[in-house]
Amino acid sequence: MTTPGSADKPVDPSPIPRDILDTNNPPAEYNHPALRAFVSRGSARRAYLDVKIAPLKAELAKLLDERESLDAEVRKHEGALSPLRRMPVEIISLIFKFAAPFRSYVMNVEEGPWVLSAVCSWWRTIALSQPSLWNGFVLNFTDDPGSPGSARRILPLVEAHLERSQKLPLTVTFSPFREIACTEAEQTLLNLLAAHCDRWETVELYGSTLLYDTLIGSIYGRLPILRKLDIRVCSHFEQDDEPEVDISDLFAACPALQEVFINGGRYGGDIPVIADLPCAQLLRYSASNHWPNHVRVLTSAVNLVDCVLGLIQPERGPAPGSPIVLLPQLRRLSTSTAAVLNYLETPALQELYCCDHSSSLHSYLRRVPDLRRLFVAGTQSAADIGLLLHAAPTITNLFLYVPMPFAPDLLALLEHPTPPTDNQPATLPALDTLSLCLVPL
Repeated sequence: MTTPGSADKPVDPSPIPRDILDTNNPPAEYNHPALRAFVSRGSARRAYLDVKIAPLKAELAKLLDERESLDAEVRKHEGALSPLRRMPVEIISLIFKFAAPFRSYVMNVEEGPWVLSAVCSWWRTIALSQPSLWNGFVLNFTDDPGSPGSARRILPLVEAHLERSQKLPLTVTFSPFREIACTEAEQTLLNLLAAHCDRWETVELYGSTLLYDTLIGSIYGRLPILRKLDIRVCSHFEQDDEPEVDISDLFAACPALQEVFINGGRYGGDIPVIADLPCAQLLRYSASNHWPNHVRVLTSAVNLVDCVLGLIQPERGPAPGSPIVLLPQLRRLSTSTAAVLNYLETPALQELYCCDHSSSLHSYLRRVPDLRRLFVAGTQSAADIGLLLHAAPTITNLFLYVPMPFAPDLLALLEHPTPPTDNQPATLPALDTLSLCLVPL
């Protein structure tokens, strides 16, 4: 029985065994009085505590509200003291520049400068004041499942970028959803960009011959600052029955052009291309083409320093008796077909990457006086390894893809190098670094 005033004191521990309280076992009759007594005392004490707690909870809620409001104000004041507030606009703009590039195939408002300009009014002011954040255009619809609608939706974005980039040089990537032809919306975008082709500095175009046909009238002779050109050309027929594509008039007048890529990359085009280029000013040339089309460029490319040569049809490589092409400034050369090396003279070459280990490679190496780096794949016999190691005595860095059955022969040559003789030099006397990748035969 609860006595007056007993509720303000803690309840004594219960005498009931825990195996009754902590399980579903039924209590004995003699436990009932003690159970009822504890329920009575405990209920009274609980009610007493509720009365005491109620005003404390109200006071705690009030204190928590005050703390939350104060915390928000303190954070705002701390933010006002942040070094970021005092950071020069030039530095913030530089940070924005690294964060701004689009990472998707098609530009959108969830990336690039659009996200930065949506953070706060200050960031928006900075973003809008920096034309360099807006001079990139990524319009690669090939991997965009929503591309037919996307091309129509992003027209306002392209217009905004053109306006906000002011007069800065532009970087443009354009590829239609269907390789064979542009949709009406895609053509509208391409025409809009072509209207500003005098600002094109770096351009990547991928599509059929029809795409390039639509550009001839709008960009020829209007590319004064184009520095880097990357084009990939595919057939617009069901079968690849286009022997060659002639776009010789498209990029002939580009006074600033230095880097050209034709049908390169992992998803390069499949059509040989005839293109007139300002060859004498080119520094980099990378293309997959017919050999005569390569020669058309290389013959005058006297300042070329970096070159990648691929043949669309390797069996139709240089014909016997083809003229030798001199590249006096070339430092780096890559080719998938060693046969072309018979028709190149590169006295200044320092790096060679060749995926066709044949006798043409060995004879070419003997004609290069100062080669330093060599990458070779496609070895067909153990004898080729020995010939290779003796053909380039100036090599300091060698990377070989070697079939596993030939590995012992290679290691034996390296462990017991052949001394120089009147007929051949020593085995790689200048070698500093050797990298091997063992592959199945």
